[in-house]
Amino acid sequence: MEIFAKASLKLAELQEKINCGCDGIEFNLEKDFLAKGGSFETEYPKELFEMHNVGAVHYPFGTDRQMMNMEHIFQHEDLGTVQSVFRLAQHCAGIWGHRVLVIFHCSLSYWDFMEYELLRGRLEWELGQLFLDYPMVEAGIENVVPMEYNETGTESPRLCNGIFTDTVKIVQYLREIFGNRVGSVLDTCHAAMTEKYMKALLSEAEFLPKGQLPDKIDYSMEHYFRENQGICKLIHLNDFTGNGYQKNHGTGFAEQEKLNRLLDLYREYGYDCPLTLEVREKDYLDCVNYRRTKVMIQQWKKTAG
Repeated sequence: MEIFAKASLKLAELQEKINCGCDGIEFNLEKDFLAKGGSFETEYPKELFEMHNVGAVHYPFGTDRQMMNMEHIFQHEDLGTVQSVFRLAQHCAGIWGHRVLVIFHCSLSYWDFMEYELLRGRLEWELGQLFLDYPMVEAGIENVVPMEYNETGTESPRLCNGIFTDTVKIVQYLREIFGNRVGSVLDTCHAAMTEKYMKALLSEAEFLPKGQLPDKIDYSMEHYFRENQGICKLIHLNDFTGNGYQKNHGTGFAEQEKLNRLLDLYREYGYDCPLTLEVREKDYLDCVNYRRTKVMIQQWKKTAG
């Protein structure tokens, strides 16, 4: 079980994660990469990419922290940023001698993915070209939460299209074309939030005709692990508190038992992909929650034998 740490392209932050002890780094690209990514070799310190094993690169957010999902990335006229992200991953792969995963989200339902023929056609073409140009790069599509919410007080939450198994179905479709160069990224915080909000929504679904819903809809974490079995490239291991947004998102685990259950599912369904401990910190130069989560994983290993 490889343990990755997430770090931005900042020397001090990266060094702190290395000091915490990790098998690999997932680079968390930020909005500065939108401007600097085209010449990252000279815009960022060279040693950033040589300090520690790089396993994954996460696509940057857009302006104003807007999520850049797959359906946004590949409909842009200018694909310079996605090319720079893939080129960075290829650069790191050449240094470390193994494939590097590029991660982006997708909020489309499978129905929309299949119906948006122009987007799907361009995605298939451009992704194919990227794989040809950058042969040491893989693509990982991450599950999202079915509701977007900004704590500005100026707008209501927005429901997304994609929920639960949609990402899995989209990955399976793309694997028919690109093989194992494409896989899923299972974010346990997003999964747990989906379970919470979908259960709450369906419990109040009095507007639906009787008989239109199954007696039981399974949004459980076990169902997530079962659906992603065999196609998962990476797990973002984290939790949430409260409503799960902003400071409540991507937290460490308050209970050993909750973490144990996730790791039990990892073992039960035969996963062998890395885990990125994607946990929020008050100070990313003193990663208290990362270290605590690592200790909890070691405790699970002892009890699980």
